[in-house]
Amino acid sequence: MYENNIWEAVSMNTKRQTIWLVSMLSLMVVLSAYYLFTQDLNDADKLSGSGAETENVSEVNGGSGIVVDQVDQGNGEMSEKDKEVLAEMERNGMASSGLFADLMSKREGQYAEEEARIYAVIANVESSDEEFAAATKEMELLEDKNSRITNLEIALQDKYEMALISPENDRYKVVVTSDKLEKKEAAGIIEQVMKTLEVKPEQVTVQYVPAP
Repeated sequence: MYENNIWEAVSMNTKRQTIWLVSMLSLMVVLSAYYLFTQDLNDADKLSGSGAETENVSEVNGGSGIVVDQVDQGNGEMSEKDKEVLAEMERNGMASSGLFADLMSKREGQYAEEEARIYAVIANVESSDEEFAAATKEMELLEDKNSRITNLEIALQDKYEMALISPENDRYKVVVTSDKLEKKEAAGIIEQVMKTLEVKPEQVTVQYVPAP
């Protein structure tokens, strides 16, 4: 029995060391990605020149009775430098407008930052078993959330040429390309987000921009 306990302890320690090594490698990759995205973010923050209209949830009348309001349309122009940055992002398949480039860059940067924070705990040999388990669970939840968002974007792209979801704390902005978005369509998008991400209607905003 004593030998079995020793063997189990050794096996557990070996397993954790293996996870630690993998986590260290992952952390290096994540930190590299975070550095790249934070560098791009400085340029992406300047790209706010797309005219757009937004549909916000204003009321829920029981069940799926979602009512949306229209807001003013914004206008703006991009500088030549901004256009060059945008063109580079388009070549990399990241976006087709300043707004998409901005949101995509911010989302990827935030995701990389979260990964780096969690992997730092997992890779820390001084982390307690409870901290290690909590960080591992948090990583699973983060990956699940990212997977749901990606799958939802793919589903929306069956109807809209481009669709992107931008998380902001506990809220989500959905941006789609469309010459015109009816209130009924916006309500349908909100329902999809509510069902997929398990959120309330007031946590969702729908915005559309003209198709390129």
